Amino acid sequence: MRIAVPAALRFVENILRKQQVPEDIAHDVALHLVESDRVGYASHGISILPGYAKALADGQLDGTARAERVNDSGSLQAWHGHHGFGQSVGKQAVAGAIEAARTHGHCILTLRDSHHLGRMGHYGEQAVAAGMVFMAFTNVVNRPPMVAPFGGAEARLTTNPLCFAFPLPDGRPPLIVDMATSTIALNKARVLADNGEPAPEGALIDSAGRPTTDPGVMFGQPPGALLPFGGHKGYALGVVAELLAGVLSGGGTMQPENPRSGLATNNLFALVFDPARAGAASWQAHETGAFMEYLLSCPPQPGSEGVQYPGEYEARNRARNATHIELGEGSWKSLADLAARLGVDGTP
Repeated sequence: MRIAVPAALRFVENILRKQQVPEDIAHDVALHLVESDRVGYASHGISILPGYAKALADGQLDGTARAERVNDSGSLQAWHGHHGFGQSVGKQAVAGAIEAARTHGHCILTLRDSHHLGRMGHYGEQAVAAGMVFMAFTNVVNRPPMVAPFGGAEARLTTNPLCFAFPLPDGRPPLIVDMATSTIALNKARVLADNGEPAPEGALIDSAGRPTTDPGVMFGQPPGALLPFGGHKGYALGVVAELLAGVLSGGGTMQPENPRSGLATNNLFALVFDPARAGAASWQAHETGAFMEYLLSCPPQPGSEGVQYPGEYEARNRARNATHIELGEGSWKSLADLAARLGVDGTP
């Protein structure tokens, strides 16, 4: 299914407003989801709307909630998301940290009790657009675990993504690192299952702890588990995310004393830093540009398309999808069914 970007934005906004989501919040969510599809992250794009609709209907997601700054000591800000749409409360919290970094040179940001924050690279791009460097760790609580620890046969963690964003000189798209600490995200497994496609080797185990490429095991009873990327290394980073985002935000970790009601709740720990405070801008631009050129000049391996820097994938997809986004048949059917239930025109 090929959808023009303006039509996709209207479609998402209409679906959300039919569920009593205020216009500005609906716009933030729509822009975030459509951009996720544009840059090649369908798992965090508009196909996720049926899950959001269920969370709204169950009262687990508050479509009207807004971020609240509960502590502000200048270069340290703590925010509460009140279980609102992460794409809106996250945008507001990062905007607050950017303003603080303009004054103080940096800002440490925590956000607790947000609904799904979505594609973390979106916030990295928000910071880079303001000339800032961005680093963030996120954990997921208030739902069952889905990622097995290294060497384990059942889930104990969640996908706990990390993000790093750095502005590049000479008009280059920014460097964006945005990855789950699991081999794939749960929403990626959902998209693969909806479209009848296999998961990569080494990404999943079934409920007995055996390796599998069937993404449907994640949605069975009992479910299987995702595996950490890079074995013990991804596992270690997932643990770091639990401590930084879960403990320091006050939102909690996946330890079993905390609720697991099924609501995807995110906590965030981030650093926003103004690189202008670190030294001469002209030297930084030269050194950064020279380093990127050094990487990109590396001869390709046989059969490889060559070296890219992190963020080129997103930039190339955004250019390729400048006017339209693509949805798989299974994802579109779920959206069309949701639109029909809500009385929204299903032909964007």
